[in-house]
Amino acid sequence: PNLPKNSDIPKGSYYFKSNHGSGTNKSISFPLSQDERAQEEARALNWLSRKHNERLALWWYETMPRSVYIEEDLSLRGGDAPDWKFFVCNGKVKLFQVDTGRYTDHIQTVYNRDGEFIAHELYFKTGNPVSMPDCLPQMVELAEGIGRNFDFIRVDMFLLHGQIYLGEIGLVPNAARTPIRSPELDAKLGKAWAAPWLGHVAEGWKDSHYHEVNYVPMQDEL
Repeated sequence: PNLPKNSDIPKGSYYFKSNHGSGTNKSISFPLSQDERAQEEARALNWLSRKHNERLALWWYETMPRSVYIEEDLSLRGGDAPDWKFFVCNGKVKLFQVDTGRYTDHIQTVYNRDGEFIAHELYFKTGNPVSMPDCLPQMVELAEGIGRNFDFIRVDMFLLHGQIYLGEIGLVPNAARTPIRSPELDAKLGKAWAAPWLGHVAEGWKDSHYHEVNYVPMQDEL
């Protein structure tokens, strides 16, 4: 859990994180005082000993060798870095979200694979659409390359001065605890998600007793 010495890292802002959980991150600035270093190293020790929300059954987190790290701050002018999150179903981006102002006025806008604005809410309130970058086709290609062997995955990226940074790869967005606000988006993602062992999940399915679930056979093409 030891942080780098002040002499080993340039002065500036960074993010301190663990690799096996959610919410285990904090903005820090170097150089650190002795008190700040002691506080952050105690925090790191806590992170390294923590199971990631055991009740959520996200078992794959426990297969990772645990570590802590620091990374560069990608925010602009002290604000939050816009977060681009691509929903990949069976190797194809079906939609993506862009989150801005996460810690101030959180806006989450939604787009189709071609970058066309979708005026529906996913998890948070929507707002005015953002400008699409010239490298959007490359971002889509990267997301689909990462997700090509998964029936569903969300690939998160940051964009700074035209440079693409991979943020996070998620199998269960929001730990499956946050319902999708828009029935249209919910249906769109549900229709696109087909697992080889499952087929399509029919609309109106019920699973109250872990049975009576109706499945629709998979199509060859989504």
